[in-house]
Amino acid sequence: MLLAGLVLLAQTALGAASPAGACACGGFVDPADRPDGANVMKETAVLSLRDGVETIVMGLALDAERIGSTLLMPTPSVPEVSAGQSGTLREMTAATAPREEIDYDYWGENPFDLGGGDEAGGAPETEDAGQPTVHSQERIGNYEVAVLGGDAEGVRSWLTENGYALDAELSALIDPYAEDGWTFTAIRYAEDAVLSGDVEPLRFDFATDELIYPMRFSQAAETAQHVHLFVLAETPMRRSDASAEEQQVDRPWIGSPTHHDWTWSDATLRELAGVDLGDAATDEESPVRFRTVTEFEIRGEPESFTTDLTFAADPGAEDVIPTVTTTKLVAVMGIPVGWLLVLAGIVTIAAILIAVGATARAGRARRGAEA
Repeated sequence: MLLAGLVLLAQTALGAASPAGACACGGFVDPADRPDGANVMKETAVLSLRDGVETIVMGLALDAERIGSTLLMPTPSVPEVSAGQSGTLREMTAATAPREEIDYDYWGENPFDLGGGDEAGGAPETEDAGQPTVHSQERIGNYEVAVLGGDAEGVRSWLTENGYALDAELSALIDPYAEDGWTFTAIRYAEDAVLSGDVEPLRFDFATDELIYPMRFSQAAETAQHVHLFVLAETPMRRSDASAEEQQVDRPWIGSPTHHDWTWSDATLRELAGVDLGDAATDEESPVRFRTVTEFEIRGEPESFTTDLTFAADPGAEDVIPTVTTTKLVAVMGIPVGWLLVLAGIVTIAAILIAVGATARAGRARRGAEA
């Protein structure tokens, strides 16, 4: 149930001597002959639950480019794994960016201010005694992907036999998931993977009764975890799991981008939002079911993630649409309009005074002539 895919690789120095790393959604497992200790510093994902099927498209910020490193991710049911589009997360980020509010300045700093303004498929399932069920094993883009089921010992054995090492702490965290009947997806960068720039994400679709984001593997991490989630739903959403109280949880965006001058263009986001490709996303008559985006910024120490993230409807939440104020100078030929109006007023008053004075002088002149 989770994620779909690793995008946005960033480079942050971490000691190479660290053990097998972990990220919020899953644990990184290094090849047995190259224990580099990869860590995920931040992850970004789009989530949606529609008709009992959850979709997650996710990007990861890594501390280094790790050829051969594997991300082991648990999901509550067997996922369909497919290639995603790198533009999905970029558009979601743009759609929830702060809206601009214009503050018009008619005066400027001084009257001489010349500024003009601010600028699925794969191998068949196999099952042997003492071995995990291999639901699929295939190459997807830059990744080799294997979906495993079965007991924890079988999963550990398969990883070891296929060249993956498990840190003891992370290995122990497999057991609770396996006891709950979850599935494990091992995602490994292929030897010939190209990891520069945008790396296409992976998309996971799986059956579930509740919107969930696996987090318990993050207890094996050695650094604080930072998760950035966008949940597409019919109403605003909130965290409903017990561990939320142990972390910093912010919701910087709550609302519908389509109600704020945005039309979905990415095919995945249009699908997850329930937009028919023939209808305008902002049309109130169109069958857009999942208009609302709730953005979550979650930070916490590894030991705080004792449960997976779960989400529930929060229909009473007020919209939160962040804004930035841009000041624009209103000027004519570089001169602030306020000062031009003052000058015009002075000129008008002067003209009136001159006219009144001239009229008075003319009247005195006539009276003098008559005398």
